[in-house]
Amino acid sequence: MRTLALSMVRVAVAGLALRRSGGDHTGARIAASEVPRALRFFLADGFFAAGQDAFILAYLPLLVTALGGGPFHVGLLSASTSLGALMALYPGALISRRARSRRWVVVFYAGILGRLLLLGAAMVVAIAEGNAALYAVIGLFTLRAFLGSFALPAWTALAADVIPEHMRSRYFASRNFAMSIATLTITPIGGLLLDFMGFPGGYVAALGVSFALGMLATVAYARIPEPAPQREVAARRRVGPLAMARNGPFRRFVVATFALHFATMIAGPFFTVHLKNNLGATNFEVGWLTTASPMAGLAAMLIGGELQHRRGALWITRGSLLVLPVLPLMWALIDAPWMVLAPNIAGGFIWAAFNLANFQLLLEVTPEDERDEYVAVFHMTVFAALFAAPPAFGVEGDAVARARMAADRLSTTLRERVMTVMKEKGPAEAVKVCFVEAQKLTAELAQSEKLSIRPGTRYLPL
Repeated sequence: MRTLALSMVRVAVAGLALRRSGGDHTGARIAASEVPRALRFFLADGFFAAGQDAFILAYLPLLVTALGGGPFHVGLLSASTSLGALMALYPGALISRRARSRRWVVVFYAGILGRLLLLGAAMVVAIAEGNAALYAVIGLFTLRAFLGSFALPAWTALAADVIPEHMRSRYFASRNFAMSIATLTITPIGGLLLDFMGFPGGYVAALGVSFALGMLATVAYARIPEPAPQREVAARRRVGPLAMARNGPFRRFVVATFALHFATMIAGPFFTVHLKNNLGATNFEVGWLTTASPMAGLAAMLIGGELQHRRGALWITRGSLLVLPVLPLMWALIDAPWMVLAPNIAGGFIWAAFNLANFQLLLEVTPEDERDEYVAVFHMTVFAALFAAPPAFGVEGDAVARARMAADRLSTTLRERVMTVMKEKGPAEAVKVCFVEAQKLTAELAQSEKLSIRPGTRYLPL
């Protein structure tokens, strides 16, 4: 127990770079003496960036509603930001590959332009009304998502440059731990501010505070030391999709990650709806049950970071891939809201450990000189999985639900008619009526429900 506690403390303070000796910081593309400064400012960037997002992103659907939007506009915000982020990745990789300074790409596009859009949104909320304000806010946050993803390949490549490989497991666990603390503590403060000041003043103030925290992150990131380019910009080789596909480790890594995200997102977005509509949970119960996941994630950062440092990212990834796909099956055993704690705690812990290992593995399987394009393609596949899975289930799930409703109606009606005949004319006549009525009811239900019910086809069990 004492060893575990010491290991967790080592992970928690790894981002502070308390050790001063140069030997602890060798292996980066910058001088060992500059690595501690890079680690501290990279941690500060993550902390303030998480605080920026926590102050407003969780409340964006409420802002859309306050501006007069409905479910369509909330969905439009989600879809447009996801699509904007997806479209920005490959152009961002090309710019990162050609730029002499990856730090400048991140600071200018995401750190300055992207965060100035928060001020723009605050001005829109303060002075505009109606559909003009509603669509302007959606457009501004879509553009912000585009700029953030545009800088992501450069951000990832620079992280690999300045953080020594032997330190990455503990360091990124420490950084993610600090970001989670910021999210858990600042999100309620944003909610209190909105409740206290109301609309529109509360949202204007929240966007202003979010901008201020974001600029602190920009200042911190701008102070991260950057290595000189190993090659001239014009000499950097451009890698195409076929070359990436021939890279066996990268191909397997992308396919496994895509399959996991697609499989889990088929039903993932609908669990909260099931919790409220079918299990009867209140809004308060939904809130505290959902909080269990990030709380478990905090423990995963400390334990998983040390475990990954000792066993490797591939070991964590393989274990996670065995467990995560079966976690949704736990919901089949749940018949009360409080029982959701089990899958939420397990899922929060294992997903946090998987994400930590997944990023480490991404850095390991991508070639250094072409990392920008590889990172862009990887994130594009993840976005595609997250974007495609819920609609795919929505279409098929609707058909399955209608089929189940029709089957229930068929079973109930047939049972009533057969029991009546059995009482009046006996079992032999009831068996005959059963076959005749089953054919008749099946045809009627197929027509009324617009279902394609074919003889000999096995549907859901009654």
